[in-house]
Amino acid sequence: MEFLDFRPYQAGDDTRNLDPYLYARTGEFVVREYARSQQLPVTIALDLSASMLSDPSGKFERAKQIAQLFGFIALASGDRVQLAVTEADKTLLSPRWHGAARADYMFDWVDKREARNEGNFIDTLRALPQHLPSRGLVIAVSDWWDDDFEPVLNMLRALDQEVIAIQVLSPHEIDPSGMDQGIVTLEDAETGQEIELSIDAQLLDQYRAVFAERQDRLHGLFTARHWHLLTVSTQDDLGQLFTHTLRAKGVLS
Repeated sequence: MEFLDFRPYQAGDDTRNLDPYLYARTGEFVVREYARSQQLPVTIALDLSASMLSDPSGKFERAKQIAQLFGFIALASGDRVQLAVTEADKTLLSPRWHGAARADYMFDWVDKREARNEGNFIDTLRALPQHLPSRGLVIAVSDWWDDDFEPVLNMLRALDQEVIAIQVLSPHEIDPSGMDQGIVTLEDAETGQEIELSIDAQLLDQYRAVFAERQDRLHGLFTARHWHLLTVSTQDDLGQLFTHTLRAKGVLS
């Protein structure tokens, strides 16, 4: 970050941030504000809802890997990193780590998280404001299947947060072409509600149309706020994602 501003020294300020040149000219103790603001507070919200386990393609494990990689990049950049999940209907926050030497603690904390049918991802995001530092970055890793995210996004924007959303989906959620056709019973992973459907080519086309419309609407919520939403398949290569895709979209520099 570049220099932001000067402000008068206050008791408790780090004296290393005092500007000696202004003191020599004015005799007043003045703090260089940018020196206090170089560390970016990064909060990574991870979805533990049951829909993350609804596909054998490893959606939840891939989401954890993505959270860990973002966390490591932030730690290696000198930023402060904290993770947030919902467990037992309560928001659980990790310690706030700083420095790449703390990466193993962050990896271990994420590895211990398990997807479960308790609450939903909106609850996790809704509980964040009371824990968020000002002007931070929120990285939200989820399948984003919940509805009505707009009020939560408005709340994060009002708190001057930047949001990067990573949507992790299985290949069948993106394109169900490989599904067996015929009479099948589908169960909602989070509510347990069952529905019997006759799957044929026409129904799959209808799904694709509804899915595309929903994706456009979801992406619109983020682009309208100048934020990023990136949809990732569990089959996507993570090396390509972090070394090329995220850089090409301006998410990483």
